[in-house]
Amino acid sequence: MREGNLLKLFIFSLIISACNSATTPVSTGPACSLDMQAAWAEYDRLMGDDNPNNDPKEPPRECNLPTREPSSNLVVNEVLRDFGPEDEKKMKDALARLEIVINSVEFRERVLAHEFNGQLSFNDNDGMTNEEIYEKLMTGHEDLLPVNDQEIDLDMTLYYSNNSTVGYTYPDTIKIWVNDKFFSGYSLGQVAANAVHEWTHKVGFTHSFRNNANRPYSVPYTIGSIVREMVDNL
Repeated sequence: MREGNLLKLFIFSLIISACNSATTPVSTGPACSLDMQAAWAEYDRLMGDDNPNNDPKEPPRECNLPTREPSSNLVVNEVLRDFGPEDEKKMKDALARLEIVINSVEFRERVLAHEFNGQLSFNDNDGMTNEEIYEKLMTGHEDLLPVNDQEIDLDMTLYYSNNSTVGYTYPDTIKIWVNDKFFSGYSLGQVAANAVHEWTHKVGFTHSFRNNANRPYSVPYTIGSIVREMVDNL
């Protein structure tokens, strides 16, 4: 592989060794339900069949949704490639929760209050303030889709590779690749975090390709961490 292509791969890949940067407890129980009517119907169906191995461990739990930020109207617009039915269902569920949390008051407050080296800032912030970073994200303006359409445009392909890369993209394509090695066992928060991490690259934010002490404070890693915590704690 040429040196330039290798550099792009490292710069825009999400490495598992730096994924677990949550700073608050994350729920490890079953995911909450956004549609309680459908959740109860599925619960009753499984409890009423003849296979006790299908019985849910506990009844469905309604999500505790965060307060909506009135000025935020981001919409996730996804294209999913090579996802089986169950994988597609899981990804769409994660993205629905991503849309909820990224449009919340809490998300805005956490971005604005983020600190790096004792200051309200991000690492690799391209000279932007926290407020400017938040506003840029909320426009949905991607480098290759340069329109302020308030859309998180995701063109995602599921693949499998036995390495440490959770997902990756390149600066010259809108496509994002998601490694099923991790996707299959990830919580919905982790899936949403991976998706939004890669999307921030589409918006123009970068991070060091080396796993150093400053990388978790970059926009892609911080936004992913916030989303993961919020989704898994709904």
